[in-house]
Amino acid sequence: MPGTLSPPDLANAVTSFCTIGAGATTLAFGHWVSRHPARWRFAYFCIFLTGLPTLGWHGWGTVADDWTHETWRVADVGSNLLLAWAVQLAVAGDFYRPAFVRRLAIGSGLLNLAAIGWMVREGITATKVHWIPLGEFGGFYAGEAVLIFDAFVTVGLFYAARARIAPAARPLLYAVTVLFLVGFGLATADGDVVIGRVVSMHALWHVVGSFALLFLWAFTELRLRVEAEQGP
Repeated sequence: MPGTLSPPDLANAVTSFCTIGAGATTLAFGHWVSRHPARWRFAYFCIFLTGLPTLGWHGWGTVADDWTHETWRVADVGSNLLLAWAVQLAVAGDFYRPAFVRRLAIGSGLLNLAAIGWMVREGITATKVHWIPLGEFGGFYAGEAVLIFDAFVTVGLFYAARARIAPAARPLLYAVTVLFLVGFGLATADGDVVIGRVVSMHALWHVVGSFALLFLWAFTELRLRVEAEQGP
């Protein structure tokens, strides 16, 4: 049947629900378990939001015509860039001065908007090249390369403020970091790479990324709770 998903694309589409579920779960936890600051609840909403175009891209975009294909691609990567920006601001708001947060919001926001604009240009001109080529295994295009940069900025923000993080919460920070690195390794592969019959690399990245986001909520919850108990 024309348009039927390949097994890897089907795996990628189904595991997109992990991202949607992680967003819905962290939103619920951030509201009902304990009310996290609004900047964090916005980040949790962005997790949920990014799962929707991820599902659209893998479920329909990969087998669509050129125009719809590129629209889904930009929506998928663009929503991930929005999520990365939101998490950066949530972290910065916890540890850094308002002036720094404003500069980060503007600088990172402009960079991510430029990446989205570049992806739109790629779609219009039908010219895409890997900014980070990895040969036959895959590689990263412009938007994905900026997303990786965003992720390392977020990790840097956390570790630069490590001395201010309660010791009890640090193991969860390390767990988030390890999951991020594992996910980064999985994400280097193209969406159709399957190893050992059952290891669909991109689909597994969706699963690992979702667990990383749940660990991020747990880390934030424990850290905020310890800080509240210790007082100013």
